[in-house]
Amino acid sequence: MMANKTFWGLCFFGMVFFGYAWTQEQPGWKGEKATMDKILKLEDSAMEEWRKGNPMKWIELSADEIIYIDPGLTAPIIGKKAYLQYLEPLKGKIFYDASEYVKPRVALYGNTAVLTYNYHSLKKDKNGRLQRTSFWNTTEVYRLIRGEWKIIHTHWSYINHHLPESLEIKIPVLMEEAKPSAGTAVEIMRLETGAMERWRKGDPNGFLDISAPDVTYFDTGTAARLNGFGELKKEYDRLVGKIHYDVMEFLNPRFEVFEDTAILFYQFFSTTLNPDGTIQARTPWNSTEVYAKTADGWKIVHTHWSYVNGQREGGGI
Repeated sequence: MMANKTFWGLCFFGMVFFGYAWTQEQPGWKGEKATMDKILKLEDSAMEEWRKGNPMKWIELSADEIIYIDPGLTAPIIGKKAYLQYLEPLKGKIFYDASEYVKPRVALYGNTAVLTYNYHSLKKDKNGRLQRTSFWNTTEVYRLIRGEWKIIHTHWSYINHHLPESLEIKIPVLMEEAKPSAGTAVEIMRLETGAMERWRKGDPNGFLDISAPDVTYFDTGTAARLNGFGELKKEYDRLVGKIHYDVMEFLNPRFEVFEDTAILFYQFFSTTLNPDGTIQARTPWNSTEVYAKTADGWKIVHTHWSYVNGQREGGGI
């Protein structure tokens, strides 16, 4: 959630992921090691198929209500059927030699598992040496559904990415925007909008107030995942008083609410106005927030922010 930039136009490109040996970073939350290992193995099984040209393992692992976002999309994919349609054209199109997972971490919150890692895809050069070719931030939220772990939310973004030169986002005009009427969704949206209101005035500490001690964090400018309240506070302290904008828009927030956790995804526009009220700059974001129910109320345990159609130097995969 950092700089502002004007955007118009349209970009689309596919994404790449996946698969080989894990060295797990233990989270602060003490979960069952066997469950953590199972999540890692499931992820790796799909990664290995992906890098060999078969994306369909992701469909096997996905829940019917999956929400999916990557840098090639101007809007999230909602549901398993739409996700299948997205992956079908990629069959046999993407191949590379190996994968590197950087500090993969599984945090368990009841029947929800939050898997996060930085990822590098590797290809052999002409001398047969493996070279890193892509650099990713990865968020996978798994949920235990009828005895099986299924992916309910995926967020991929490039590490240290930037906005495209131009971007066009279709926003439907609604007579009346659908809003949650009661319960957990209302409470979480209240927490999120309250923290964002402070953020746009230069105070990021609203998000610190609603973050758990073991919070993890990805952003457009973070070179690696931030781990824990202390690292996040250090990042936010650096930003105090430096970010200001005039208008904030939450586009189509989507909730997946359970008894122990809630996943909130929305696209967000931060807009700075000229003195005459016209738009000076407008920045489009993808936002994933994973909340967990704690003794102190609902707290953020993972954040993943990225630019819509965010790009990296050199582009592509």
